[in-house]
Amino acid sequence: MEPEKLFKFLFFLLSILSGVSCSNDDSLIKPSTSFVSMEGEGGESVITFDNADWTIARVINKDGNINLTGNIYSKDGELLSESTPLTLSGLGSMESIWSDKGCRIVRDTPTSLKIILNENMTDDDFNFIILLQLGQEEKEITVQQKKSEGYTFDKIEYALNEGDGDSIYTGESKRSSFNYSEPFELTMDAMIDILQKSYFESTESDAFLWTDNDSILVKTPSSIYNGTIYYANVKSVYNNLVSKKPLTYKVTETMTIPAGKLKLETEIEYRRLKVSYLLTLINNRTGEKKTIHGKWIDILPIGSYSTISSDE
Repeated sequence: MEPEKLFKFLFFLLSILSGVSCSNDDSLIKPSTSFVSMEGEGGESVITFDNADWTIARVINKDGNINLTGNIYSKDGELLSESTPLTLSGLGSMESIWSDKGCRIVRDTPTSLKIILNENMTDDDFNFIILLQLGQEEKEITVQQKKSEGYTFDKIEYALNEGDGDSIYTGESKRSSFNYSEPFELTMDAMIDILQKSYFESTESDAFLWTDNDSILVKTPSSIYNGTIYYANVKSVYNNLVSKKPLTYKVTETMTIPAGKLKLETEIEYRRLKVSYLLTLINNRTGEKKTIHGKWIDILPIGSYSTISSDE
């Protein structure tokens, strides 16, 4: 290429690049990044800005192009509004939380934005846009989170912690009413149907989201004696559903019923077993361990019963 033509070409190229640069410099909203990508386990990402005059106009769920709704808080953590489209004009935070995913957007300084994602336990990626606004200018921050690849069961361990152990309580199981003019002798010989109930419980929000329904059988305690947990050859499904096992008890008792109105109640004694558990899972993507704390509850009728009477 001739020197003169080369010079003109370079001058033209520099003019274009200079124009692009000036155009970028004219932007009023300058985030350190406009794209955030996270794995399914969630996490935290911080975006910084050159200025502090922008506001959060909307947060848009890309699945359906609808506004995300949730709670909005002041910089001091005071709830300003709930179940409303997310928008923030100053310092504070916003959150949109479901049982199986969720996001929290925090602006604790004028020139920063913190994006916190819960684990995405749904079957789809979680994608949304944070729309920033300054005057007539708008800037989008795109957030993309993959779905979690799930967990594999490793082990479950039990221990006696504060509040755990055996306790006995009495529950009413059957009522009978009588109205006779003369006293008589009554022999009660009845079959009473009752239920043994057992279940897992946990205050951790994702304690039962990682597994499919009825997919994992684990050992469960059957009794406690002298501070030691014992196990029968029984396994239970790990979920948050109450397992109910029908039991039938035969009640036989003879008593004298006085004249008049009378109400009889048969009370059954129950044993309530409460044991802490520590569940260990293996992340299918990272191989890292995840632990979940909770309680195993087993309520079993122990066969003791009494019949009480009272005037109606």
